[in-house]
Amino acid sequence: MWSNFATWIKRSSNAKYCIGASLFCRGTGLIYLIAILSWWVQAETLICKDGLVPIQTLLDFLDQRWADSGSGSRWNLPTLFWILGASDAAIHILCAIGCAFALLAVLGFVQGPALIGCWIIYLSLVTTGDTFMSFQWDILLLETGVIAVLLSGWGYREKLSALPALNLRRKVALILAWIVIAKLLFLSGWVKLAWATGAQPEWWPAHTAMTFHYQTQPLPTWTAWAMHQMPVWFHKLSIWPMYFVEIILPFFVLFGYRCRAVAAAGFTGLMVLILLTGNYTYFNLLTIVLCLPLVADRFWPRKWFPCDTTETKSAGWKKWLPFGIAAPCLALLILLNFQVTVSNLHRAPKPILPVDLSPGWLNTLAGKLSPFHLCSGYGLFRTMTTDRPEIILQGSADGITWKDYDFKWKPDDLDERPRFVAPHQPRVAWQLWFAALERQYHPRSRNSRWFEAMILKILKGEESVQALFRENPFPDRPPQLLRAKLYLYEFTDIQEFRQTGNWWKRQEAGIYLKEVRLPK
Repeated sequence: MWSNFATWIKRSSNAKYCIGASLFCRGTGLIYLIAILSWWVQAETLICKDGLVPIQTLLDFLDQRWADSGSGSRWNLPTLFWILGASDAAIHILCAIGCAFALLAVLGFVQGPALIGCWIIYLSLVTTGDTFMSFQWDILLLETGVIAVLLSGWGYREKLSALPALNLRRKVALILAWIVIAKLLFLSGWVKLAWATGAQPEWWPAHTAMTFHYQTQPLPTWTAWAMHQMPVWFHKLSIWPMYFVEIILPFFVLFGYRCRAVAAAGFTGLMVLILLTGNYTYFNLLTIVLCLPLVADRFWPRKWFPCDTTETKSAGWKKWLPFGIAAPCLALLILLNFQVTVSNLHRAPKPILPVDLSPGWLNTLAGKLSPFHLCSGYGLFRTMTTDRPEIILQGSADGITWKDYDFKWKPDDLDERPRFVAPHQPRVAWQLWFAALERQYHPRSRNSRWFEAMILKILKGEESVQALFRENPFPDRPPQLLRAKLYLYEFTDIQEFRQTGNWWKRQEAGIYLKEVRLPK
């Protein structure tokens, strides 16, 4: 088996992929920079001492729980904050260092060590970010980051004008990069079919998903409003190119450089279309970065990349030492990708595999390593939300007159044009979308911790939450009462827009949170 795999690597690497590999590593650094900066500007509101989910509170709770139960360890939550502490200063310093590492990776300086630093720091932020850091692209960035470390150059600087040919370590890492992008797209397409059951009959099998998608996505854009106006036949027709890109094109990665270039073009085209009609943070850019290693050197314009990749002659041990050092990690990633793929294909309601082909010891190993997010399964848009509930938070000084809190970025005012905010991710606005889908506040909800903290801080008049709103409706003293109503929002049609100037229309759908006040 291993000899066949080695033969495939050799044949797959006949075409040179040095430019795509180098751009991939630099692009990964750029995505790290975007992701860390986006998180950093929200740190005071989210994870610092006065934030909604302070890191120190989480660390203290886990330490106490593990001590009481006698089980669990800090390896279950890998983060540098165990060592540095979770003071506000430590959080800001770590984010600043992460941005510095990311810039070094983008510029090609000490790229391997810089990408390791980025990965460790972003892992530290993801594991302590509570529900705000639970998105598939956060996990995908960590998985991509590991591949980038293995594919990167480890010299002082790697110049695009003088790239060395890929050595064996980087060739195997290149194959892993191909596997990750193929896995991401295929699983995202397959779950749309595999998870449609009698209890969930909707959307994808009926080809109506896109009639809902544009107005029910978490943070719509004005271009999404425009796309929603298209006729139903157009929405049904648009599903088929998506299926082709997500289910068929991933197999093109297995073949020659021309097929890989076609796959890269298809994947990139789909990501650009999603980027133009939605606010999916840095996910679309990250996926495009993952497409870069699929493109052979011959397809890059030499006017932009006037490099001449040449083989570097090395003595025997110097040639094999880098691969020998990286080999255990490369082998582990290959095994984990096998495990996560076959497990996903087996566990769906409509499985492709009737039995789980992954051996028990490999499932156990994957479970133990899961806190490090070395490898994951994905399933974007597995089900489609068919309506749009929105939480409208209201405050009152007397229980009679109520004023709305207008959150930044999420739909509130009917005449407010949906805007672009990506690649920045306003995490509270995203979580409010998920909370609204629950229809009613529940103390055991995964959103209850931060939502309760937000309500208490508003009632106390704390400054840390004011950054969430366009303006404070109670600038002089905090409200005495808070409540949250639930509304169903829909896009207006063209005629309604011309008559009212509103992008949205809505109808009341109940109470999300009953009136609350501070205890006396």
